[in-house]
Amino acid sequence: MKRTLLYNRHKALSARFVVFAGYEMPLQYTGVIDEHHAVRKSAGIFDVSHLSRIEINGKDTISLINKLITTDLEKLKQGYSQYTFLCNENGGIIDDLLVYKKPDDSIFLCGNAINRGKVAAWLKKHAVSLSADKAGYNVVIKDITDATCQIAIQGPEAQKILQSHASTKLSEIKKFAFAEINFDDIILLVSRTGYTGEDGFELYITASMAESVWDRLLSGGAAPNLKPAGLGARDTLRLEMGYLLYGHDIDQKTTPLEAGLERFILFEKSDFIGKEALITQRQNGLKRILIGFEMIDKGIPRQGYRILAKETEIGAVTSGNMSPTLKKGIGLGYVDIGYNKTGNEIIIDIREKALLARVVSLPFYRKK
Repeated sequence: MKRTLLYNRHKALSARFVVFAGYEMPLQYTGVIDEHHAVRKSAGIFDVSHLSRIEINGKDTISLINKLITTDLEKLKQGYSQYTFLCNENGGIIDDLLVYKKPDDSIFLCGNAINRGKVAAWLKKHAVSLSADKAGYNVVIKDITDATCQIAIQGPEAQKILQSHASTKLSEIKKFAFAEINFDDIILLVSRTGYTGEDGFELYITASMAESVWDRLLSGGAAPNLKPAGLGARDTLRLEMGYLLYGHDIDQKTTPLEAGLERFILFEKSDFIGKEALITQRQNGLKRILIGFEMIDKGIPRQGYRILAKETEIGAVTSGNMSPTLKKGIGLGYVDIGYNKTGNEIIIDIREKALLARVVSLPFYRKK
């Protein structure tokens, strides 16, 4: 079992641990609900070092990666990131990623921990197979996950807290942009991204500086409202936003079209792996699609629970929980086309009890 570079810090904070994607990760510290509300109202700090981090360098980097992802790197500005998909030939999702385009046109990928080895192998395979000659693309693919740490600081007070340590003016880093900053004389790569629906930043740190950055963020009087938060709160926060979790809401048998994310597919781009399959699926029409639903009856939906229309099974829940903000059960799931209209009432089979729910538009939570 793997542990992140911050494991001892979590242990000192009396974290409750859980195994996730092969890592022993903090599930919670003071409680999922407490940590969830802290992020919504002030700020939370997450160790997300289990996420995969891969660098690609070389003169053919943009050309190679553009043939593998559903968005267009040519249109992405240097110093910005974008959400995208790696798809297989059938349009199934190998991984959903953030792709960062650096000023020198090198690329940095941040993806799901569970897909780390698969993504690296996919990149290396196609660096050769997609090449016009036997020499392959001129790229260097390097997995830097173990050599780095990734910390997310999220919430309305995230910028204020991080700014107290940074000489760089953080307000100039726009959403999905990134930059190197001076953090108490430590140089960090910081992006204005996150998985919570709140404003925030993700910090990419060399291994030797990981504990120092974590300690400085949590020490002193600059961050009285900053709480360590675990995977439990991260899950309820992302669910309230309708953000998808790989292995639950999407996988290699799911396409971005079925997941309702066609806006992240640039069909106008000349070519990418999976394009033809996705065009065919769009032309033929979807058979199922992802919905969001909220419980009308009292109950907490969980992955695998059946979704019904009257007595007919029409799909299954992929993610579900009690929303700490909305104080009701919410969930995501796939249903047969025709049952996905907003406002439709459906049944969630929770432990052999038929409980009423309603299809709603995403996200579940919207900031006032």
